[in-house]
Amino acid sequence: MEEIPESQMNYLGKKIAYYSALVGTLIFVTYLISNSLFLMIAGAVFTIGAAISNVFVLAIILVELIFNKSYWRNSIVTVICMLLNIPLVLLYIFILSHFNL
Repeated sequence: MEEIPESQMNYLGKKIAYYSALVGTLIFVTYLISNSLFLMIAGAVFTIGAAISNVFVLAIILVELIFNKSYWRNSIVTVICMLLNIPLVLLYIFILSHFNL
């Protein structure tokens, strides 16, 4: 089976989604263990920064998808990977607010 090439933006989008989820989870778990106010603030700042960078890259991928249909399958997978961070953040917010941590 022939491997479908991937655009650089799709590669970047997947990496940003992966590392955003990884770093966010590490900050979240570390906060749960230490209950440090600094980590809560760092997590909020990281979440805002990650959201801005993810939205920016996602917008570029969507524009690329509209104008260049040759990588459409990879683009759709990348968009889904990037959007999976949203329920993860909502879950973390729910856990923090529900359990008063």
